[in-house]
Amino acid sequence: MGFKLVGKIKVLPQDFVVEEVWHNGICSVDLPFETVIPDRNEVREYLHFTLVKCNWDTVKALRYIARKLHVSLKRFGIAGLKDKRAITAQRVSIWRCRAEELVQLKLPDMALKDFAYSDNRINLGDAQGNRFTVVIRNIPLSADEIAAALDEFKRHIQKNKLPNYFGPQRMGKDYDNVKVGRSILDGDLEGAVNLLLEKVRDYIEQDKADEIPDVFWLEKRMINHLALHPRDYAGALRKIPKRIRKVFISALQAQLFNERLARAISSGEVPDTIEVEGFEVKRMPELSSKTIRRSSYLNVECFEVVDVADGIAKIRFKLGKGEYATTFLSYLLEMGGCRDHS
Repeated sequence: MGFKLVGKIKVLPQDFVVEEVWHNGICSVDLPFETVIPDRNEVREYLHFTLVKCNWDTVKALRYIARKLHVSLKRFGIAGLKDKRAITAQRVSIWRCRAEELVQLKLPDMALKDFAYSDNRINLGDAQGNRFTVVIRNIPLSADEIAAALDEFKRHIQKNKLPNYFGPQRMGKDYDNVKVGRSILDGDLEGAVNLLLEKVRDYIEQDKADEIPDVFWLEKRMINHLALHPRDYAGALRKIPKRIRKVFISALQAQLFNERLARAISSGEVPDTIEVEGFEVKRMPELSSKTIRRSSYLNVECFEVVDVADGIAKIRFKLGKGEYATTFLSYLLEMGGCRDHS
């Protein structure tokens, strides 16, 4: 297609901005000049706030805040996980906490704002979607050529539906998440642990586990547990926060969805939504999943070209809940041009 570009995304964290969309507006990454604390007379069961973060994954950021507050991670509620290598803004709820306690925290590469008390917890799927602002770099074209390609792409998405496949954020690079999920579902917890530790295998074999970089914090937690409790693979897996472990089972459902969507497109009879049954996970019941129903096509809104220069483009668009920017961008960028660092 004439609009296909070759380029790189997420070269810098600020190249990928994700802002959660709610019925009453967008969670902006822009910081206020001052923090407004709600009246103490309004204190209720939950405190809601906007978390703005740079180069943090959501669970690790919340774990850091929880440690600062000396509370459990279970107190926090979110509508969805956000990219790590990005600047993101999302609403978060915390049970039984006052705004004053959060305001005084010193948080590296994070900021909290828009505090409000509520009777309700924020749960997965509560938000309407996300707005993405993406910079594409290293495009081997002039500004005029890039602008022309993006104009053609905009016309294409106005006339054609884009299949809503799950991408690498859910499936994992080389289907790693799917492989781990399959092992857990089959009851092979040792196999699941071995798959997850593959990235740090060299450190383990050289007896240098203490030199493993902090970026592999999940792997380090599992290794430390196994050092104290050899062959307790269930315990090692449970050192991973449940929100992350559930992604492995979700990846299996994602694979089934992609297969069914591909067959529907091939047959020429595509329903509005596709249903995938849940799984009963006998060895880890807490990871059992429910049936999901997902739109067959992406819900793309407000696509715009923010800026174009020689070799670079900045675009903005909205997607519905559970829809991935990497999937959308795969229709614009040549294979290999869409780097996923989440």
